[in-house]
Amino acid sequence: MGGLSSGVIEETEAGLLFRGSLRLENNGGFSQIRSPIEEGSLGDAEGIEIEVRGDGRSYIFDVRVSNLQVMASSYQSVFETKDNEWVTLRLPFDAFAFHSFGRRVGVVGEMDPALINSVGITLADKQPGTFDVEIRAIRGYSTRGEYNSRLAKLGAILGEREAEAEQSPRREVLANASFADRVIEVCTLAIDRGVPMFNDGQPEACASVYEVALSSILLLGRDDLSGDARALIHRAIRDGQHLHDASERAWHYRRAIDALMRSYKDWA
Repeated sequence: MGGLSSGVIEETEAGLLFRGSLRLENNGGFSQIRSPIEEGSLGDAEGIEIEVRGDGRSYIFDVRVSNLQVMASSYQSVFETKDNEWVTLRLPFDAFAFHSFGRRVGVVGEMDPALINSVGITLADKQPGTFDVEIRAIRGYSTRGEYNSRLAKLGAILGEREAEAEQSPRREVLANASFADRVIEVCTLAIDRGVPMFNDGQPEACASVYEVALSSILLLGRDDLSGDARALIHRAIRDGQHLHDASERAWHYRRAIDALMRSYKDWA
């Protein structure tokens, strides 16, 4: 297209390395990699989850769909990298916007994930110089499926906790506890399980434990949960699902859990 930017792909032990140099001469300024995927393979997904180690620059994840063939166009979502640090990021499909020749086209509606047939990563931040981003994984994600599996896991964990309680002086904690006691128990359990995961370098697992604990309190407290507590949990889950950084998401949920515990300790 007349530009002078470059880009190459190299295989690494972790996955693929996309590196090159961005140049702005001749009205240039972008470098892109792209791969076709099987149409329909992302039909049940709510977004894209990627594991990347970058250079601190902002990149674009873009997808193309079979029912919209426009030159130099794609649905795009910007993501941030951390210099030489692996991060797991979630890009919900409802946050993607349609672009053509680098400009947003507002008249185009939301995309249908079932029609995605190509994915790619682009650098176009108008900052000349070398770049590199390593890609360990690209996959679709669905919070619906994760919620069901996490809820099953939490049920098993709570079952273990009840069995432990039956063999301890606190055996009646869960059996005869007030609703406030149960809220505190679930929160305490989540923290007991989540903190070691976070400290062991697994913030995504920690965030998952916290999220399902909050969701479970919603289910447990359909009739007993106060309006303020219900609003706190709904807001925490809604906002947390839009945080792409796993560490930030874990801390976001942890603050909500701490606030919930403080509000119910007065009633326990």
